[in-house]
Amino acid sequence: MMWRLYAAAFELLESASSTVGRSPRATRGWTLSELVRRLSASFPMARKREIVRLVRELVALGVLRRRGRRYVRVPHVAFVVGTLKRPRRGLSLVTPEGEIAQRKYGEVRVRESQVGTAGHGDRVLVRVLGRSSKGASEGVWEGRVERVLERVHVLVVGRFMRTPYVGYVIPLDERFPYEIEVAPEDSLDAEEGQIVVVELLRPSAAHHPPVGRVIEVLGRDGDPGLDEEIVIHKYRLPVRFSEAARREAAALLPIEGDAHKRRDLRGWLTVTIDGESARDFDDAVSIERLPDGSYVLGVHIADVSHYVLEGSALDAEAYERGTSVYFPERVLPMLPEALSEDLCSLKPGVDRLALSVLMKLDRRGELLAYELCESVIRSRARLTYTFVNEALAGRARSLSGVVSMLDEDLLPRLLGALRAMAELAPILIARRQERGAIDFDLPEPVVLFDDEGRIGGIVRAERNLAHRMIEEFMILANETVARHLTERNVPMIYRVHEPPEEERVREFLALVRALGFSIPRRGLREARDFQQLVRQFAGRREGGVLSLLLLRSFRPAVYTTVNRGHFGLALECYTHFTSPIRRYPDVIVHRALRRLLRRPRSAPRVRGTKTLERIAEHCTERERLADEAEREVIAWKRARFMAERIGQEYEGLIVGVKDYGFYVELEDVFVEGLVHISTLTDDWYVFDPQRHALIGRHRRRQFRLGDIVRVRVARVDVDHRLVEFVLVGLPEPRRRRSS
Repeated sequence: MMWRLYAAAFELLESASSTVGRSPRATRGWTLSELVRRLSASFPMARKREIVRLVRELVALGVLRRRGRRYVRVPHVAFVVGTLKRPRRGLSLVTPEGEIAQRKYGEVRVRESQVGTAGHGDRVLVRVLGRSSKGASEGVWEGRVERVLERVHVLVVGRFMRTPYVGYVIPLDERFPYEIEVAPEDSLDAEEGQIVVVELLRPSAAHHPPVGRVIEVLGRDGDPGLDEEIVIHKYRLPVRFSEAARREAAALLPIEGDAHKRRDLRGWLTVTIDGESARDFDDAVSIERLPDGSYVLGVHIADVSHYVLEGSALDAEAYERGTSVYFPERVLPMLPEALSEDLCSLKPGVDRLALSVLMKLDRRGELLAYELCESVIRSRARLTYTFVNEALAGRARSLSGVVSMLDEDLLPRLLGALRAMAELAPILIARRQERGAIDFDLPEPVVLFDDEGRIGGIVRAERNLAHRMIEEFMILANETVARHLTERNVPMIYRVHEPPEEERVREFLALVRALGFSIPRRGLREARDFQQLVRQFAGRREGGVLSLLLLRSFRPAVYTTVNRGHFGLALECYTHFTSPIRRYPDVIVHRALRRLLRRPRSAPRVRGTKTLERIAEHCTERERLADEAEREVIAWKRARFMAERIGQEYEGLIVGVKDYGFYVELEDVFVEGLVHISTLTDDWYVFDPQRHALIGRHRRRQFRLGDIVRVRVARVDVDHRLVEFVLVGLPEPRRRRSS
């Protein structure tokens, strides 16, 4: 973690540069003891000798100059510390650590020749060389990797191959560009073609490949669970819980100690509504419609913080993971199953501890009053989205066949409650749209398996009224808790979504104008402007693609201790509270709320703001990692599924156009693949960036975003999750060499 010390040092120097002319410190510099004190405050884990060594390195790099007993900043010499993002193609990017550096440089671009031996995900020290040739007003910052501060690819997953003299491993991650040499005695008797985990013994150097040793053989193609194992090892996802955490979980009891001090809501008609495959139920809902037309909505969340105590082994494990990771056939839970699927899970017919948000809303959906309380609840039924949707549509023949632990006389009440929820949800959705919230409603892939465990299909997940209903109730509960804590000045972790960067918005506007959409004269400034544009997408076949491209142009939502609002939801104040079984930030918010509920008049005692911010940063990183891992497993499944369908024909939608070809998303199977420009043999095609199209020079045939085409599966590279199509009806292309 010493990269954090480097980041703290350069943030201090950037801060000094920004105050030149206003602060004497910026010009007269610091003594060594002052630097030690300042950096120790920013990074308490650093020891004095480490800071002294760092100061010497900064002098050697030319960042600092010694002037007597003081160290002064050398002007026009800039470095940043950040994480290297090395894509399959194109330039690498480094996102600087520290708010000042991020604001000043944004993302620093690094050319392939300037990356050195750094790999994707490594923490690096980058010398900022200047702006690109586009000009000072528009150009991006460029840099050179000076040093790798922390290597991520200590372990690499790849395919083992042999030569007569030595073995080698071909990494499955294209962002690790080197084959790894393995001596015979370090091969662990791996066989040709097997997937292995190799530990790097020596990084690559000039004209020398990296050297490693095999530490685990994962298996061969077709082995059950291989895709998940590859991704688990690639992303170093924790699988096993520590012995201490397992002992703590085993010693916990369902209802402990202070249950009698809680609000008893066991008599309420409370249900959980989740997907068919869900095994952990951390939210339940209840509703009552009052005679005056208002509603009392209850959102009841499993009280994980009652069991996972701050500083415990369970807490350490939950923090390390940050979030649960969901694969098609497997879940890597944040908490041991004794908690996630039992003690904390709001299963039907058993008493459970909860934190409840009880909200009174009028018939227009306006929040009139609310109450937050520690509670004891008993879910009456475990319902699914599909069943609720069928019941509301009048297509469910018998509730009793699906609902467990429910008395016959409660069935009419349950159906009445579902109808009340179905009335309230559209009201809340309308209010959210009036605020200007952006609703992308993008499909998620679902992998279907046959009875033998083989992939039977990949389809788009269906979202119905029941999904939207629960989503609206959770958003309202999250906002209510966030406002309650904020108004009482309780330090907390917010869920923040900032407005998109202007440059990305301009690029997207150029695309939608080329496709004929109407844009407000002032452009896209407020969330309401984006919302109106998304509504236009709804009537077009390329609407889903454009919604996805627009979403990608946004900044990602993050966890932070500074409330900067949620742009996408058009909310001034928002947090995550409703999923503590699978998200660690929710556990932190629960702890803050419980302390406030128990001691409302005393000053809130929570972790220091800097500690909370480190937790927020860590949870943001873990969330990104989990998202990448989940997407990659789906990509493996898609590639393996399509590898068995070489030669089959499908209809699909063009979802992306590049200078090297265009991407097609199939209609019948939720899979995307590339039609390479070299396979378009009926003409010579040129990329038009203004029209986002490939245009034939002679026949003027165009391939544009949103066009429907018929393609044939031509090639699948399973190891790199690449699917290639050719257009049906064109002359056969000449075989091109694999890249």
